[in-house]
Amino acid sequence: MDEYQATPHYVQSSKKFPWGCLVGGCATVMFLMIGMAVGTGIAGYYFYKGQVAKYTSESPRELPTIEYSPEEIEDITDRLESFKSTLDKGETPPPMVLTSDDINALISQNEQLKGRIFVRIDEGQVTADVSFPTDAFPGAKDRFFNGSVAADVSLENGVLIVTLADAEVNGQKVPKPIMDAMSKENLAKELYNDPEMAKTLSKFESLVIDGEKIVLTPKSEVSSPP
Repeated sequence: MDEYQATPHYVQSSKKFPWGCLVGGCATVMFLMIGMAVGTGIAGYYFYKGQVAKYTSESPRELPTIEYSPEEIEDITDRLESFKSTLDKGETPPPMVLTSDDINALISQNEQLKGRIFVRIDEGQVTADVSFPTDAFPGAKDRFFNGSVAADVSLENGVLIVTLADAEVNGQKVPKPIMDAMSKENLAKELYNDPEMAKTLSKFESLVIDGEKIVLTPKSEVSSPP
């Protein structure tokens, strides 16, 4: 599987997200997932030689954006900071609920990501529609990766699990052999290389997709910080 695990240059560190480490972590999962899909799409260069045009496009895909007012953005960030602050104190806040619009509005606050990723939450899955330049990949300069990735996301006892459910690249389904191999991988496992993120995730009991919402429920007893 090493040949598929290409993490592109645009994957951002969670610490750079303006809405805090917690949601930054969730977003990082999304980008790792997208990175895997990009690796799959560009694998056309390595495994289907001469078919770069099949897996990339000359122009970016037009994606919607969600714009919140400054007051609405402030409300979300305040809720997130309060939630994280309560966790850091070793206390148990109520579950955090984020809609797909909330997440997309926060993504729109990042100029590098605005218009390049659009998240949908539906029927227990998280889907990301993406459009990114592929200049970093051999033979794909001045072209774009346009695709969609659907994943099953869950968190049980501090272990975040993200598995690929479906993917298409440039309007075409990812080949079944590659999908079968990738769907067996937990795309969130790289997060646990970050001790801070692993510590944060260990404080949660569950992550549930409820309609168009993500519901993060902390453990009923959170250990106090040393």
